[in-house]
Amino acid sequence: MDGGIYTRQKCSKCGKNLQHVERRRGCFCPDHPDQRATSFIVKVPGGIYQRHQSYEKAAQSLNYLRHEKGVRKDLFNPDDYRSNKPNSYLALKDKYLARKKDRASYNKIKRYIDRAGDYFVYTNIREITGADIEDYLYSILGISEKTRFNHMTQLRDFWKWCLKRGNIITLAEMPTFPEIDYELGYRKITDWETQEKVIDKVKELSYHINPRIWLGIDMLATYTALRPDDLRRVKENSLDANGFLVIHNPTKLKNKFKTIRLHEDHISEWKALQSKYPALPEMPFFRHIKGNGAVKPNGLFGKDYFYRWWRKACEEIGLKDVPLYPGTKHTTATETAKMLGSDKARNASGLTNKAFDRYCQVENDGTLEVVTAIRKRKKADVIKLGSKKRRPE
Repeated sequence: MDGGIYTRQKCSKCGKNLQHVERRRGCFCPDHPDQRATSFIVKVPGGIYQRHQSYEKAAQSLNYLRHEKGVRKDLFNPDDYRSNKPNSYLALKDKYLARKKDRASYNKIKRYIDRAGDYFVYTNIREITGADIEDYLYSILGISEKTRFNHMTQLRDFWKWCLKRGNIITLAEMPTFPEIDYELGYRKITDWETQEKVIDKVKELSYHINPRIWLGIDMLATYTALRPDDLRRVKENSLDANGFLVIHNPTKLKNKFKTIRLHEDHISEWKALQSKYPALPEMPFFRHIKGNGAVKPNGLFGKDYFYRWWRKACEEIGLKDVPLYPGTKHTTATETAKMLGSDKARNASGLTNKAFDRYCQVENDGTLEVVTAIRKRKKADVIKLGSKKRRPE
């Protein structure tokens, strides 16, 4: 039969190894039968090695392993029974995360996978059922169904990875993941007139502190393919001689780049700021000019920096419950669709059809056409952005 029970203990009288005697249910000295072991080791071919402090537990473990090998046959995996539990959730999730290290969304993936680790701990992947996964997902309180769905999709990807490895679970052992229904609501947006009032207020409040605050928010309201965090990846040398802004590793895209053709108003303002505040080519363009207790001079804007100034301007003009992203990108996408049609607005937005339909709430040279139309519509009086007339006294 496969495997056996052993001990490292020796006879205290003669020093011989104690040997397993199944009929006596223990390990004994062949010459001194009164000398018996008090700790036991179960060994099974394949590297399974388990310690036990009683013969009863050692015998139970050996019988279980023999049964598993007999039932599973070629599917028997010794890793499932090792004491270091290499096929447990915690052991495998670190290997999985190492494969995802180069993903732009790695931090989100890690957050979802690590949280499940606190629940499943050292449970063998093969023993976690669809019901167990559902119980875990609904044990997370205070989240939306969309977030619960995101947790589920990350776990499903993790199990698919385990399946592809070929020696952890079989297709028959793949758990059935719960169906989680959700519907994303429409974002609360505003109109161009109100949007422009907010942007003007941002300029009034912040231009004397740092002109880049207003410029960044105005760009978000003009180029619907831009995301707030894209601006934090822009460097001094990101604008080329032809007026194209090249953003490397933009939001949600790693090892890629995004190219946006700027309007002449923004190009003029950009160059004016570079002339006034010269810096090395690799320095972030959207950075602090002066330091204070919280930031250093020339430090990169924080993730919520634009949002805080947008919210402050909204409070000043009495606009409520319209955050930065819906107030800039989504508002412009909707207003553009009203003026030029949904197809052109969608092409300029960089959104998928499904996302655009949620953000744009109305029934490529083309992109520049859209931007030009936006500037004309929003700046009907043709006041240049960098002129003294628009700067606060």
